[in-house]
Amino acid sequence: MTKLHLLTKSKLFKSDIVFIFLFFLFAAAYYHDFLGKGPINTHIWRQTDSLSLTQHYANGAHFFSPEMHTQLGDDKLTGKTAGEFPILYYLVGKVWSLFGESHLTYRLFYLFILFFGLYAFYKSLKITFRDSFWANCTALLLFTSPVYVFYGVSFLTDVPAMSFSFIAIYFLIQYSQKQLKKLFFTSMIFFALAGLLKVSSLMAFVFVAFVFVLELFPVKTLGNRRLFNHRTYEWFGFSSVLSSILLWYYYASYYNTLHNFKYTFNSIYPLWMISGDQIHTLIVDIRNFTSQVFFSRLILILFVFLFFTNLLLWKRIPLMAYLMNALIPIGASVYCVLWAPLLGVHDYYYSALLILLMGILIPFLWCIKTNYPNSFKSQLLKTFMGLFLTYNFFYCFNVTQLKTGAEKNENYVLISNHDFVDNMTWTNWDIRSNWYRYERMKPYIKTIGINKEDKVICMPDPSFNSSLYLLGQKGWTNYENYTKKEEIEYLIKKGAKYLFLSHPDFLKKDFLAPFLKNKVGEYEGVQIFKL
Repeated sequence: MTKLHLLTKSKLFKSDIVFIFLFFLFAAAYYHDFLGKGPINTHIWRQTDSLSLTQHYANGAHFFSPEMHTQLGDDKLTGKTAGEFPILYYLVGKVWSLFGESHLTYRLFYLFILFFGLYAFYKSLKITFRDSFWANCTALLLFTSPVYVFYGVSFLTDVPAMSFSFIAIYFLIQYSQKQLKKLFFTSMIFFALAGLLKVSSLMAFVFVAFVFVLELFPVKTLGNRRLFNHRTYEWFGFSSVLSSILLWYYYASYYNTLHNFKYTFNSIYPLWMISGDQIHTLIVDIRNFTSQVFFSRLILILFVFLFFTNLLLWKRIPLMAYLMNALIPIGASVYCVLWAPLLGVHDYYYSALLILLMGILIPFLWCIKTNYPNSFKSQLLKTFMGLFLTYNFFYCFNVTQLKTGAEKNENYVLISNHDFVDNMTWTNWDIRSNWYRYERMKPYIKTIGINKEDKVICMPDPSFNSSLYLLGQKGWTNYENYTKKEEIEYLIKKGAKYLFLSHPDFLKKDFLAPFLKNKVGEYEGVQIFKL
């Protein structure tokens, strides 16, 4: 091995060490005080759904028989229901069954996936740019997206799905260079896993599949060569990804029909289904909430500017890069239109749009590298990029603080939207003061004779599982908006033994009056009645 080769390998190794160091430096700042916490901030509904499924796997549920605390299946007798492929819930559940239930374990497991997804993205960039600085900065820029940071270690599968997509892209880039069958199939396995967890994470796969079809014609997308040679195993790999996803969702649909309950709403919810007033509300919500969690305003402006700039550079960038800049934003736009009404309050839906960083920024940097190499290597541009990364790190740090527990309207200098700050601090107060009462009362309910097997009704909880999971009891919430005495009597026939009322207004409901005669306890304002 030559001295030059050894020196090159040493430099590559050092750049990897720099990336790993910076990743854990960023992670320590973001996650230092909340990795051990349970569901927090917005979307406690969806978080507790995931936790409920995981807990049932820890208690011995079969992989193909996912189950929840809420008893809405099988005519109000079980919580059997399926959504996304439950491999992550199952694996964490098995760890819990061995070492005990722990939110820290859950979040660390997701942090492990997040790291390898981001590391794969960094390695892909290093292969593409052959420059450690730009590979580090571009990959870490993704790690300044609050939605990526917060949901990367939450209990939802959106960001882990994106991480698997980034790993798939890395192996595909390796395959494009070495043409080894095992690299191709490894890429397809990770694309399939991403799609099984979240179909919306497949924008990169759809783009790759488009390139595969395009190269059936005499088109060379990588300058003087093609990415694919259309071998038999390539056809098999692409079809296997699609068939595995279709098979799982076919089974999930069958399982949900069998038990007459589903907790996910997989159909589209397009923009044209809402009224003008609702569109106005959507715009306000995006401005004051979800867009704040996606990326800083500077990056959003940069995306728009670079997108149009890249369109004008069609003679200076390879066809593959140009297609990325054109098709990935188009795919993102279609996604936004088809699920538009949900983008005002569901910030985790923006996880799928993180692929825009790859689709827009990378073609521009590739253009600079190939056409203006001196600028690409200039200290001035690198200094600017370093400062830009630093600004976005502190922006993400502030948003993460808001999302993970801040209850005071402190001066968040980099967040100019006061409505967003007020919304986040109030939500944190609401979670701690109202929802966490159920978790805090778990020891208390044992003292008043409520057993683990006793089914309960929790009102006015509108979710599937939030109060039930936090309380650690199976039963029913007010998801179906009960308004009749007969509905409560029916739940009693199905095994309901106790009624929990966490809002004083429900003590005045006429249909509940017959069930409020045998009060057995009270905890932080939650009234408990034996049925």
